[in-house]
Amino acid sequence: MLKDDILRELEQNRGKAISGQEMADKFNVSRNAIWKAINSLKNSGYNIESHRTLGYYIPNDSDVISEEGIRNFLPEELKDINIITYDILDSTNNEAKRLLANDENVAPCLIISDGQTNGRGRGKKSFLSEKGKGIYMSFVFSKEFSQDKSELITIFAAVAVKRVIERYIKDEVGLKWVNDIFYKGKKVAGILTEAISDLESKTISTVIVGIGINIKKFDVPEELKDVIGFLNIDEVPRIKISSEIVEELYKIFNDNDVEKIKKEYFLRLIDPEKSRV
Repeated sequence: MLKDDILRELEQNRGKAISGQEMADKFNVSRNAIWKAINSLKNSGYNIESHRTLGYYIPNDSDVISEEGIRNFLPEELKDINIITYDILDSTNNEAKRLLANDENVAPCLIISDGQTNGRGRGKKSFLSEKGKGIYMSFVFSKEFSQDKSELITIFAAVAVKRVIERYIKDEVGLKWVNDIFYKGKKVAGILTEAISDLESKTISTVIVGIGINIKKFDVPEELKDVIGFLNIDEVPRIKISSEIVEELYKIFNDNDVEKIKKEYFLRLIDPEKSRV
């Protein structure tokens, strides 16, 4: 589809203007077709700027969620994973389960939404998910995990998110058993891990790792102002942060040094009296 081709080209050259004629030649269409496709993308919410003499470009600080934008930031070995983006969803974990119900081979798959109407946390808690203000994503793994290692999955994910967050805030975060991430005494991120088990082989065949992060400040109910915090990362596109989390998840889930990962987790644990695994 022409719009997808154009978006891919602009994302791969983020910050650099490409002329309409150059894209017309590359995709073997008219300049008018390029102009119409660009306008259609703009009307769909994509942040595409134009320069009278240089052409079209996506600004480096554009924060629009897009499949091609995420794929552009992924390392080469992960560029072929399934990526599905949404403007709004009830919950990315719910959508992951719906996709798995229709296609059990959908994994590996990243599901990411600009907002959620019913963001979910652990123990039926809710996770406020203001549109355009956070990262709301679920990653579906197809790797098998033994039942006795299942609790480690959330720990692995917490370490992955911790690593990426600290990269940008230049500060340390705290981890609250087992799935919450705190910064300056307030919750800034949560993880909801759900698994599909094979009772016969006693393995977990599919894992859904849901991650919610408060990237930018938004209004919260008065009773939650002392509980919910924000990272206030405004200069980095959410697609870049999301891509780096996916990369870290893969690194950690394929790291055989489990004790090293656990040590990294427990060093940040807010309540060290909680049970070790």
